Amino acid sequence: MGRNYVVLKEGYQLIMELFSPYRRKIYEYNSLIKETGYYLKPIHLVVKKELNLKYLYFGRYWYRVVRGYHGRIKWIYIGREKPDPNLPEPPLNPFEGLKIIVSDGDILVSEYIYKILTTMINRKVS
Repeated sequence: MGRNYVVLKEGYQLIMELFSPYRRKIYEYNSLIKETGYYLKPIHLVVKKELNLKYLYFGRYWYRVVRGYHGRIKWIYIGREKPDPNLPEPPLNPFEGLKIIVSDGDILVSEYIYKILTTMINRKVS
């Protein structure tokens, strides 16, 4: 059985607007833990040029940031679990676990995710 998908015209801008307050909190968190050498990335982006699609995966993607040769910064992917138990807990991300497909500013989401987004939009409006 296949999943049913919903296309939201111009939905990419809406998603990023809804995500903005959480993204800001995550960047503040990264500033707080900067000296540890760790970095929490809230979105993983995969681009499929031949299909003109972008896949956005919202979650917790941990990296170690190190200085390489000639001071260049290297990003080393560590995983999805907090790498050091002494780090403070990262802020909550209600988008965590969502997968969204983007095509020319429109988004394609499963019906399940569509219902979640509708709930979030209704909360923001009221």
